[in-house]
Amino acid sequence: MTSGEMNNISTTYSPNEVENKWYKMWEDGKYFRPRPGKTGESYCIIMPPPNVTGRLHAGHALDVTNQDTLIRWKRMKGFEALWLPGMDHAGIATQSVVEKQVQAEEGKTRHDFSREEFLEKIWKWKEEYGGIIAQQQKTMGASPDWDYSMFTMDPEANEAVRKVFVMLYNEGLIYQSDYIINWDTVLQSAISDAEVEHKEVSGAFYHILYSVKDSDIKLEIATTRPETLLGDTAVAVNPNDERFSHLIGKKAIVPICNREVPIVGDEHVDIEMGTGCLKVTPGHDFNDFDIGKRHNLEIINILNKDGTLAEITGEFAGLTTKVARKKVVEKLKEIGAYVKEKEHTHQVGHGDRSKSVIEPMVSKQWFLNVQDMSKQALECVENGETNFFPKQWENTYFSWLREPKNWCLSRQLWWGHQIPVFNCSDCSHQWASEVDETKCSKCSSENVTQDPDVLDTWFSSGLWPMSTLGWPNPERMKERGYDKFFPTTCLVTGFDIIFFWVARMMMMSLKVTGEKPFSDIYIHALVRDKLGRKMSKSLGNGLDPLETVEEYGADAFRFTLAAGSGYNRGLNLDPERIAGYRNFINKIWNAFRFISPFLEKGDITLPKNLDQQEKWIISELNEVTKVMNDSMEEYRFDDSCSAIYAFVYDKFCSWFIELSKNILHGEDQEAAQRRSTVLKYTFRQIVTLLHPITPFITEELWSYLKDSEEDLLIIQEYPEYSDELNFESDQDLMNKFIEVITSLRNLRSSLNLKPKEEISASLFSDHKELRDFFEANVNGFSDLARVKELKVQDKSSQKPAKSVMKATTHTEVFIPLDGSIDLTEQIQKLEKDLAKTQKELDKLDKKLSNEKFISNAKEEVIAKVKEEHAELLEKKSSITENLENFKS
Repeated sequence: MTSGEMNNISTTYSPNEVENKWYKMWEDGKYFRPRPGKTGESYCIIMPPPNVTGRLHAGHALDVTNQDTLIRWKRMKGFEALWLPGMDHAGIATQSVVEKQVQAEEGKTRHDFSREEFLEKIWKWKEEYGGIIAQQQKTMGASPDWDYSMFTMDPEANEAVRKVFVMLYNEGLIYQSDYIINWDTVLQSAISDAEVEHKEVSGAFYHILYSVKDSDIKLEIATTRPETLLGDTAVAVNPNDERFSHLIGKKAIVPICNREVPIVGDEHVDIEMGTGCLKVTPGHDFNDFDIGKRHNLEIINILNKDGTLAEITGEFAGLTTKVARKKVVEKLKEIGAYVKEKEHTHQVGHGDRSKSVIEPMVSKQWFLNVQDMSKQALECVENGETNFFPKQWENTYFSWLREPKNWCLSRQLWWGHQIPVFNCSDCSHQWASEVDETKCSKCSSENVTQDPDVLDTWFSSGLWPMSTLGWPNPERMKERGYDKFFPTTCLVTGFDIIFFWVARMMMMSLKVTGEKPFSDIYIHALVRDKLGRKMSKSLGNGLDPLETVEEYGADAFRFTLAAGSGYNRGLNLDPERIAGYRNFINKIWNAFRFISPFLEKGDITLPKNLDQQEKWIISELNEVTKVMNDSMEEYRFDDSCSAIYAFVYDKFCSWFIELSKNILHGEDQEAAQRRSTVLKYTFRQIVTLLHPITPFITEELWSYLKDSEEDLLIIQEYPEYSDELNFESDQDLMNKFIEVITSLRNLRSSLNLKPKEEISASLFSDHKELRDFFEANVNGFSDLARVKELKVQDKSSQKPAKSVMKATTHTEVFIPLDGSIDLTEQIQKLEKDLAKTQKELDKLDKKLSNEKFISNAKEEVIAKVKEEHAELLEKKSSITENLENFKS
């Protein structure tokens, strides 16, 4: 680095300017491409494809930080590293966005268009607005190979979807069946459990009487949904319930519709809950559907697709369920079958997109039998082929796979992968095909139609690790390096989609390829606000990553997220913490500006003849290098951050730079040159260690630190721990020296000495090697603690009588109170401090003896007051002890 280059270094760090410059350099220079490295191994992460409708939020920012840190680290470690990006078509979410837009702009619904016309509008919207999030990820410094980018509706993805669907269909694992599903009456589609939000709703239990046929017995049944009695096909009681078990096998009569239904015995009925009798509506309740299957009950559907009551309900046909409920209750009162109404708050499912109440409804849907596939996926984690980090998340994974439900694949939408099943109207033949069919494969009739439903988005997402790497096309697989990168190495995702995505990728991959899709699964925290609340629009407590980057810089934001990322369940994001880490970024910049005038005469390789201070900083750096490599291997980004943060602040800036000032400005040219080299070497290592977490500032600083023939930092080798750089004895002595200097500074502070005021000091230690070290570093005591006269003795020596003292585990530190310190002034200060402390104590004593305060205040308030009281007592004791010292 020349002095001319030095003059170009800005006095303050401007993140936005630097970020734009380097991102363009990386992207234009194709630095994100996988390139073979020293390990000869590959490393691959697939990006969980964000929704095409998405905008970057705090959760995405954490995702990007974790994955980018890993990929940059592995790239520098000498792996052929690929981070594979993409975008999810997000069926319902995207169709809803476009439907709303069409409604607002044209006043039309999708039903005013043909399927093809409406799909054209969605594709147009996708091209115009979709994928904004990919641009936003770049502001965070994301370094995937964008050339690999794929969309879950791309022809390549569709080819994989069709191949797998046809395979599973031909094996008989995909089948069509009447089944109870979550029906969204606004979207008019089945939706998955993942898309249902349960909210507390105020309602009531309606008590209704059902007659037992050929008897005077009336069964009292409580329900929150009296209108569904129009679809009742049984009454259930617990066979162990002595009150009702004798009625099993008899018939009950459903009021209003007067339908005779069997009374069945089923242990699902809770004897203790409600009346002990349960009305069974298999067509509109998940538990009732299961009871219906066990007892072979008839299923009656009383609802239309828009949520109104169907023709079968007679006088209630066409009414919404809300209106029908009132009318049914009125009718029950009329016929004397109504007992009472009891207020009740309960959980009701709502569509997360439409916000409307979800209706359980039986309809013909496509299912995938996952019973055997789930066993394989379970074993893969149980036998350690794939590992969860943190390990406890495997329990969430196991809980679903140990009791799997067959997967409802079909959605009644237009946007998505249309189910590749074809039906012949002439001979009723049905078959699945990888290509669009126009002729019946059995009778050659052209009267052929494709199933109108589309696949659940998780089906295409479940194939993501394979389809993104070119599967099933051999040419594309070769081009994309399938054999090299599959199975992928690590999946980074949130715990909320362990069932819905992680388990499905595992099942699909093992079934289709016979291989696991990834070796590691790192489950990151959920980003919350500073109070630990989930970020939401309704609370208005969200944090916009783009605004955050604008205000604090991407590196500070990334460091905050990484420092909060380990094995924790939640990450509370406080803007003050981001501001704190921005100070850290500025500290690095300013440290460089301070040392940079000396770096020109420094080499980039370490000299052989290091002094003890230099051995200490190199040894400390070597230790940090080990911690960072080990912790990143375990996905403990928090430990990596705390190690490098403490090293930069506490070791490098606070001590090594301070210890170097006199040497750099001294007359010993050889020592100055050596110290310049060590500073340069250490600072180059610092920016290299930090690069995966804070890529922008480190790349900028590297441009000043690198030799002309060296390439960008993004592809430099990551530092490794070396036994040769471990100077344990020097490290130990220096750390003890630092502890003693800190004690002297604290004692100076307690004496309120001015920074330039010199002192005498006496050190007592029984470690000869340490005493020799102290004596050899007299200049250090003078520079760092303003010690003009230093005495070093063993602990058996006579201690100074009038003095202040601090004991460490290895050394007793004394500052004698000689004529240079005004004892009268010190005593006055201490007495003043003691009086102030006593006054504060008296106030707290009064508070704690006040019964009214003790009985009315919250526990945490009382605990805080007691804690303050204890701290003040300790302070009083210290001041009193010091006063006695001074007066004796």
